[in-house]
Amino acid sequence: MTRKTKTPVELATDFVTDSMETAKAAFGGEAGSAKEGFEAFNASTKVYQSRLADLQAKGAEMFEANTKAVLGFWKDAAAVKSPEALFALQQGFFKSQSEVAMKQFQELNDVATALVRDAAAPVQDGFKKSFAAFPFTKAA
Repeated sequence: MTRKTKTPVELATDFVTDSMETAKAAFGGEAGSAKEGFEAFNASTKVYQSRLADLQAKGAEMFEANTKAVLGFWKDAAAVKSPEALFALQQGFFKSQSEVAMKQFQELNDVATALVRDAAAPVQDGFKKSFAAFPFTKAA
């Protein structure tokens, strides 16, 4: 005698098996998009660490240069013989340091921008790949 109907346990097992097969097909295998997302995040973290080290090194370099400039100013100020010469030295120092500050700001901005841009690139690429399969209509 052949049984034509399945038991609730068999039906549930079939449903779970079919669901797993459908999910594997939809998400590219066992790991699929979750693995790709983790890999993108991991790549982003490595780039962030590298760029953050660049930013810290640039800040330390600037701090050292600025400290040397201030110490040089005080050394020169100690050797000045008149108030007029001290005033001229001070004016020259402030002018040169304001130019240095503008240059340093631009350098820090460039490094910080590279940090954000490069660290976000792996995640952006992952999103592009993930959403490439969806048929979006373009606005006219």
